[in-house]
Amino acid sequence: MEEKNKVYIACSMIKSKKIDFSLLDYLENWVVNQGFSPFIPGKMGDASPKVVFKRDIDMLEKSRYIVADVNEPSHGVGMELMYAYKYEIPVLCFLNTANKPLSRMVKGSPHVLILEYETEEELITNFEEIKLQDLSLNLCVKCSEKTIHLADKCVKC
Repeated sequence: MEEKNKVYIACSMIKSKKIDFSLLDYLENWVVNQGFSPFIPGKMGDASPKVVFKRDIDMLEKSRYIVADVNEPSHGVGMELMYAYKYEIPVLCFLNTANKPLSRMVKGSPHVLILEYETEEELITNFEEIKLQDLSLNLCVKCSEKTIHLADKCVKC
C-alpha cells in the first residue's frame, strides 16, 4: 500500500469574498517543511464540476491529513470534512473568532481539531506549535470514542 504523504488544504472558493493566497502560501510551506506534499484546490485552475470532483476525491484518497479554512460557509469544504470523517482522516480546521459561530456539525466532529485565532500572527503561532505527525485518531479512554488526538492527548474531552 502506498504511504499517504499528502495534506489536503481546503478552503471556500466559489462564494469566497477573497482567497488569501498569502495564507495558502504559508500553509503550503508549513506542510512541505514537515515532510508532506500539499494539495491546494484553491490554487488549481478552473475546470468543469465533474473534473473538479474527480480530482479532489482522488487527492482526498491520497491524503493523510486535511487542513481546512472554515472562515466562510462552503458546501465543498463541508463535503471534504465529511469525507475525512467517513475515511478517518484527522482534520485541522482554523477559524477567526470574528467569523463565529461555526457549524455544529464541524465543531461536533470527533475527527476535527479547531484552531481559533484573532490575528493572522496568532494563527501562524498556533500552526508553528503543531507537528502534523502528532495528529492522530485514537480511541479516547475518557469518552470511549475514536477522536482526534494531538501528541496522544484527546482534544475533544
